[in-house]
Amino acid sequence: SFKIFKTQTGFIIKILGEDAGCLIGRKGETMEALSYLTSLAANRFEDSDEKISVDVADYRQKREKDLQQLAKKMAAKVAKSGRSYSFEPMNPYERRIIHATVSEMEGVKSESKGEGSQRRVVIYSTTPKKQSGNRKGGKPNGKGGRNDRRRDRKEKPAPQVQKTRE
Repeated sequence: SFKIFKTQTGFIIKILGEDAGCLIGRKGETMEALSYLTSLAANRFEDSDEKISVDVADYRQKREKDLQQLAKKMAAKVAKSGRSYSFEPMNPYERRIIHATVSEMEGVKSESKGEGSQRRVVIYSTTPKKQSGNRKGGKPNGKGGRNDRRRDRKEKPAPQVQKTRE
């Protein structure tokens, strides 16, 4: 079964039913294709540009919630580590959710990178962490790291052999 709802920007066609899940497809790709084709067909004869979305079994709402949680989690990691994070390629709808979520957080920003189907969101820190001067690992003061133990072994003097006359 399906229901049609009017929104501020167009229409949403909600499809419900036990077997409706097959219309979602991998990561919502089939559902997005249905939305696109439906919009093309609906706007073919009119000059209007109504946005028509297809939502199967409330997948959009669930996906939006999951993407918001993921964006918050990854943005927190970026803010803490100072290292950027790149998401997998996403459609424009999903990228907008990530951008909107990240824009509400302090210490991070997001940008879209790539072209076409490979376009993805990258989260950057706006306050990168300072790098410590110790590049070889170990403790911050430069003592006690794995490399120090190796150096200690190499620097030990060779045992002295005394020659005796016979």
